[in-house]
Amino acid sequence: MKNKRNEPAAHAKRPHSALRTAGLIVLIVTLLFCVWLTGGAVAYGWISHADHYGSEFAAYGRFYYILGGLMSLGAALYLFRLDLPALILDVCAYVPMLVILLRAMNTAEENGWSGQTEASFGRQAAAQWRNGMMWNAVPFLLLAVLSLTRFLSQDERVRRAEKRRARERELNRPAPSLLGGETPAADSRRQNPAPDGRSSHKSAGKQQTKKK
Repeated sequence: MKNKRNEPAAHAKRPHSALRTAGLIVLIVTLLFCVWLTGGAVAYGWISHADHYGSEFAAYGRFYYILGGLMSLGAALYLFRLDLPALILDVCAYVPMLVILLRAMNTAEENGWSGQTEASFGRQAAAQWRNGMMWNAVPFLLLAVLSLTRFLSQDERVRRAEKRRARERELNRPAPSLLGGETPAADSRRQNPAPDGRSSHKSAGKQQTKKK
């Protein structure tokens, strides 16, 4: 009977875990394709053509690779069930990425720069960079949703509560006495009253009278 009762719970957890696994796979693919391939190509162009764009863009490119590493580290923390640090790293990586892209696009539009592929595609530099880095929002949102939903789930809240109780029990555990072993609890030192409410002294007096 116990096995039959546990079966519905197991079936209920399978779709949830399957969706989370699928989301994790998509997260890894989008990290590789969006952050490191398309966005990394834009950052590499800033670094390799720093003589045309200026040293500021070379700094943008190097900083972008650092931020991409932080976002990838956030995904690794999620794998180790460190949901809150993963979420913090995800936000701290994507927001500066977005700021870098907006500043680069603003500089390109102010100076009227055209992209290197303008002869083939007719794109301006600002549009080319935007198309290369705008997809970084996909892994950012995926990691944020995955880590936040698991952090707020009932199973994780129960697990964190159990860990807190375990730490409290460890802190409140009586220290060992000087003679060895653990010191008895404070309640055990006191004499428990008799069930009828009379003190233990009266019961001790009755025992003495019986001995006489």
